[in-house]
Amino acid sequence: MVKNIIDIPDIEYYGSEVDYAFSLLAAIFNGAGDRAELAELAVYSGMANRFVWIPGSWSRGCECLGSIDETPHEDITRLLNTFGWESKCVKNLRDERGKPSNTDNGQIRNDFVGSIDRGYPVMSLGANNHRFNAVVGYENYGGAIVCKEGTDGPNGEHLSVTVSRDNWEDTISDYILLLNKHEAAPERERFLDLLKLIVYRAGRTEKINGKMNVGFAAWEAFLHMLEHEDLSDLSTKKVNDILGQYCDGLCQIWGRNGGLPYYRSLAGRFPEWKNELEAAVDALDTCAKYGGFLWSQGIGWEGAGLEKFRSKDGRKTLADEGYKAMQKDMEAVRQFEKILEKEQIHKQ
Repeated sequence: MVKNIIDIPDIEYYGSEVDYAFSLLAAIFNGAGDRAELAELAVYSGMANRFVWIPGSWSRGCECLGSIDETPHEDITRLLNTFGWESKCVKNLRDERGKPSNTDNGQIRNDFVGSIDRGYPVMSLGANNHRFNAVVGYENYGGAIVCKEGTDGPNGEHLSVTVSRDNWEDTISDYILLLNKHEAAPERERFLDLLKLIVYRAGRTEKINGKMNVGFAAWEAFLHMLEHEDLSDLSTKKVNDILGQYCDGLCQIWGRNGGLPYYRSLAGRFPEWKNELEAAVDALDTCAKYGGFLWSQGIGWEGAGLEKFRSKDGRKTLADEGYKAMQKDMEAVRQFEKILEKEQIHKQ
């Protein structure tokens, strides 16, 4: 049986999709021989700098990698380019029988096997999943693939697993291949480009793909819904689900923690930005703490804790604290704007 397996670190998963994305990217880079720190990937992936929400909908998945794309795989392509990687991104279109219509199973298998043989893991997304995994190998000439991923167990536990899958080609929705590595742009240039993107997204008022708010508009929609949505007549099961979706939003806010070590390191390497970066770190650190605020308020998944979340008074407390966190997020963006202004003055 011909097989090939790439050794990569385990992909940690503790329930936060944002942290999972950092771990996934770090493992993929490590497997491809291109080490990158978690904090650096958190920043350049955008996952430590954004907020995304669908107004009027308690919608899951806004915290996932790719949810902010306006064109397929836009953010991951930008990230890979930032680190000097050329890539091939495939979104499988399927007919009414579920068969690929813009490719075929033979091409999918050749892409996966060829990438593994070059020593590069594949980022893969299942047709019925919102969570990417890392395909690290194949068996039986590609008749089965070996994946590392995070998954939710039957009793709600969060697991990091390695699994082998047969008859897998029809289950693939999207996949991303690493092709060639070239020299990345200088760090100063990369970071300034990122700040422009952060500032743009923070102040953006139009919706992505006509439905999804980002930045401060997403904050406003999220907090308004939290404070004013009437949950009084909903079933316990529905309220529990809404709490889970609210926590998905908090995962995005908590994700700001992920980039703080990188910002601190930049303050040491670029002393001309030190004051602004330190102020931004302080603001983001405070903002991120909102991600765990609800647990200090006695809110939980059942009984009195869930009823407190159902109540308008309980959610008003969460919203009031959320507005304070949003102000801290705004302060961080103001500091990033100051860095860009400094650079513009320097060029003149």
